[in-house]
Amino acid sequence: MNDTRKPALSDPIAMEVFTNRLLAVADEIGTSMIRASFSSNIKERKDCSVALFSADGRLIAQASHIPLHLGSLMGSVGAVLKAYPIERMVEGDVFICNDPYVAGGTHTPDISVVTPVFADGRLRYFTANIGHHSDVGGTVPGSIHGGATSIFEEGLRLPVMKLFRAGVLDEDLLRMISLNSRSSEERWLDIKVQAAANERGARLMRELADTLGADKVDELVEDLFAYTAQRLRNRIAEMQDGTASFHSKIESDGLGPVEVPIQANVTVRGDRLIVDFEGTGPQARGGLNVVASALNASV
Repeated sequence: MNDTRKPALSDPIAMEVFTNRLLAVADEIGTSMIRASFSSNIKERKDCSVALFSADGRLIAQASHIPLHLGSLMGSVGAVLKAYPIERMVEGDVFICNDPYVAGGTHTPDISVVTPVFADGRLRYFTANIGHHSDVGGTVPGSIHGGATSIFEEGLRLPVMKLFRAGVLDEDLLRMISLNSRSSEERWLDIKVQAAANERGARLMRELADTLGADKVDELVEDLFAYTAQRLRNRIAEMQDGTASFHSKIESDGLGPVEVPIQANVTVRGDRLIVDFEGTGPQARGGLNVVASALNASV
C-alpha cells in the first residue's frame, strides 16, 4: 500500500516561526481572558485554557495553561460541528456548552465557548476557550461532589447552544445559566469575558489572513499538521518495540473504601504508539469516573 501521508515541511525554521505566531495568538486570547475575568478560579488560579482550531475541528495551537483541558476543547469543537454544520454558521455566531456526555466536556464547572472565525467570506478557523467556573449549581457549592452518584447532582448541563446569534447576545440564555449558579453575577460576567477573549483571537487570525492571504494560512496550517505528525512518528520510532504496563489503584470509589484498579498498557509498534486500559476496574459508584474527552487529554 502506498503511503499517501503528506511529507513534512522542508523548511523547519519557517514552520517554527509560523508556529510561534499561532501560539502568540493563543497566548493573547488566554491573557485577555485571565486579565478581564472576575472569578478567582480564572483570574488567580488560571484554571482555563484556549486554543485555535481548523474549520474541520483539528487543533492548531493551544496556550500553555491546563493541559487536561485540551480534551475538553477538542470535544467541544467536535460537538459544535456535529450540532451545527458549517453551512448553518454565520459570522458573529458564538457557541457555549459544558456537558461531559453530549458536548465533549470534562465536568459541569468547565464551560466552553467556541467562536467560528470567517476570512474571505468563509469559515476558516475556530477560537475556543474553557474556564472552570466556581459554581454551576448542583448538590454542593462548587458543583464538585465526590459522593455524587449521578451527573444531575453536579449542576447545570449545557448542550451545544448559540450564545450569540450573528453578533447578538442571547440574554435569556445567559440569564438562565447565571441564575442556576450560587454566584450568578460572576457567571454572567465571566461568560461574556470568554466570548470577548475569543473575539480578540478571531481579530488576530483575520489580521494574519489579511497579511499572508487566507489560502496561504490554510496551506501553512496543513503543513504544520504534517510536520508535527512526522516529528511525533520519528520520536516514537526511536523507541524499542514492545508493550509495558503500569498498575495503580484508587482506594475509594467516592462512596466508601473500595479499591478501584487502574491499568495502562502502552505498546510501541514501529512509529505508532498504542494505549489501552485493559485491566482497569468498571465504572465507579461515585463521581470519580473519567469521560472520553478527559481520557483522551490524559493520554
